[in-house]
Amino acid sequence: MEATKQLTNANDYAVARLLNTVILRITQLVREVEALDLPEDFDYKLDELNRVYVLFVSELEEIYKHNTKLTEIKPEPFWATYNILTPYTWEILRYLDEPPQKKGQAHIDQLERLCIIAKSEKPELSPENLKLLEEALVAIKNYKAVVEAAEIDKANEEDDDAWYIPEYWVSYNNGEIVINDTLYLKKTHIGSTIDKLLEQAFKNANTLFIPKLPATARNLSTVLSSAGFDPVQRQLFFPKLSSTKGVLFRPTVTFEQVQIDKIDTTNLDMVLKAIDPNIMNSR
Repeated sequence: MEATKQLTNANDYAVARLLNTVILRITQLVREVEALDLPEDFDYKLDELNRVYVLFVSELEEIYKHNTKLTEIKPEPFWATYNILTPYTWEILRYLDEPPQKKGQAHIDQLERLCIIAKSEKPELSPENLKLLEEALVAIKNYKAVVEAAEIDKANEEDDDAWYIPEYWVSYNNGEIVINDTLYLKKTHIGSTIDKLLEQAFKNANTLFIPKLPATARNLSTVLSSAGFDPVQRQLFFPKLSSTKGVLFRPTVTFEQVQIDKIDTTNLDMVLKAIDPNIMNSR
């Protein structure tokens, strides 16, 4: 029980660092718009960002409530003072400008320290946290369009977000399905249909094979979906999927192959980058 508690606490640090980083990114987007010195009647369209901000703060409050080491960090996170984005947007930015806050990075730096000490630098997200992260990333992406629309002169600016993931891979060990050593899908049970399918897939990688599964097995797409593979991940790693015509499993897929197959990995890329920024290459 004590070991389980320690593992949970260690993962708390990594999850808290990720959620704090996303919230800080939200405030940075607002700062970018403010820096444009727009007219007073400009519609900042903050409703979607505000909703995500509130949900993230709520999740962080629960995590910190059950982990005393997080509540002991100084300085405190800015969201502890401002648990809603509007109408405190500008107050938050001024607060982050105070020297001890280092624009919000000071608290995250201490979270990074705890992650290193606990050897828990990659967060394992629950399905609920993963859904919340995806919603936040969509909101951030949408607000980037607001920022771009508000800018007067973009002609000579470089696209700082030009990046890509050079390779996607999936591993399967002890019931754990992991994409790019970063994104954990659902844990399987030994002997289950998905366990048998994945074992056979890895043994027959990059070769069309007929899977040997129980006669009562569900549709293979449903089997993979129940394990956490979404449609894009199925396209990547299982481009052919039929219990009668055969299964083609690719444990590794290059960026070039993704382009050839015309697979839209935008959401997957954002999730992987959010969890591990070092996963990307610049174009």
